[in-house]
Amino acid sequence: MKPEPGAPPSPPWRLEQRLRRQLLLALAVLWLVGAVTALVGQQHELHDVLDDALEDTAERALNLPLRSDAAPEAPQGDDDDEHARLQIFDRDGHLLWRSAEAPLTPLADLRRKGTRSEGGWRVSVQRRDDGSRQAVAAEPLEVRHEALGQAALWLLTPLLALLPLAALLVHLVLRRGFRRLEPLRAGLARREGADLSPLPLDGLPGELRPLVETLNALLARVSALLQAERQFAAAGAHELRTPLAAARAQAQRLAQEARDVGLTERADALVRQLDRLAALASRLLQIARIESGVALKREPVDLAQLATLVADEFPEARPGGRLRVEAGPVVIVAADTDALGIALRNLIDNALKHGGPAAQVTVQAGPGSISVRDDGPGVPPDSLTRLVRPFERGASAAEGSGLGLAMVETIARQSGAQLELRSPVAGGHGFEATLRFADP
Repeated sequence: MKPEPGAPPSPPWRLEQRLRRQLLLALAVLWLVGAVTALVGQQHELHDVLDDALEDTAERALNLPLRSDAAPEAPQGDDDDEHARLQIFDRDGHLLWRSAEAPLTPLADLRRKGTRSEGGWRVSVQRRDDGSRQAVAAEPLEVRHEALGQAALWLLTPLLALLPLAALLVHLVLRRGFRRLEPLRAGLARREGADLSPLPLDGLPGELRPLVETLNALLARVSALLQAERQFAAAGAHELRTPLAAARAQAQRLAQEARDVGLTERADALVRQLDRLAALASRLLQIARIESGVALKREPVDLAQLATLVADEFPEARPGGRLRVEAGPVVIVAADTDALGIALRNLIDNALKHGGPAAQVTVQAGPGSISVRDDGPGVPPDSLTRLVRPFERGASAAEGSGLGLAMVETIARQSGAQLELRSPVAGGHGFEATLRFADP
């Protein structure tokens, strides 16, 4: 059944708990069937053994030497079972002898020979071949029931004690079995979003291999689709650069040759728009590189050296002291140099553009982190979280595509770092972006 729209989702069920309940129920049912079967067999065997003893007692009583005038009393040493009753009768059913606890009347119908239950007793009636003497051996049925109860107690008590132990063993075996899947889960949890490599099959049980193989096939299809999309974006951005450059050159030439002031202004506006398109194409190329997982590579990177090299790419801001670098001698992290260069270049470009023409920009490299800080107007603190979304821009009037911080956040995630944004920094103004590495 499909859930109704708006209904809360059903709570997830756990395979381990379900298997545990089913196994314990199966064990309990099997234990109960086994116990009942054992008790029935034990009852049958107990009756056979005690019936044989009664028959033997009655047959031995047929050969006891008795005088015709003897008193009906038990012979010396013959009544060793306090629960057994013994009677001896003649051919006509007259009592010749009885044990101490036996009554004067017959305990069983003398006309029926054999062993049976009768009147709350288990009796065995035997007679001589010539019929001159008859013997009755009897035992209370409650004695047998008590003996069977004691035997059942000795049988069931260990089984009852072992049932919780069996439940514990089932729990431990299932827990150990499912823990073998933990490396697979942990590996998936540690993966970056751009990592679509196949899942390892080593150490997996045969029942899960088809599932993981199907998942690997799905990852391969998704990877192929993403790769095609990235190649299309990269190729499109690359192909745009040449016609954009040609169009810009023509617009500049038109602006130089135009004699009309209004036409010159329109040509200059066209040049600016073409510059924006060229910058956007360059950003699309960078995004294609980032989305391909370039930042997933790991190598030692000196953040201090990287900060100096990237800052030197801004000659218009570097000589005048508007862009400063503060770094120790060596700050090493495990990352990709090209990817961090793209991230740091975008952070510096954003600070120079959005901090204002008079803002001072500082690049600071320290143990496990690198930050870019400006003393411009900053941004409202409640807008910091949305600035890392693609095409999201602050309130600055400077031109931009809204892709810079989104690319930096992606590079940080792939590099095992965290992008931290802070504004204001000091005195109610300023903006700071920091890449903080977990394992410097």
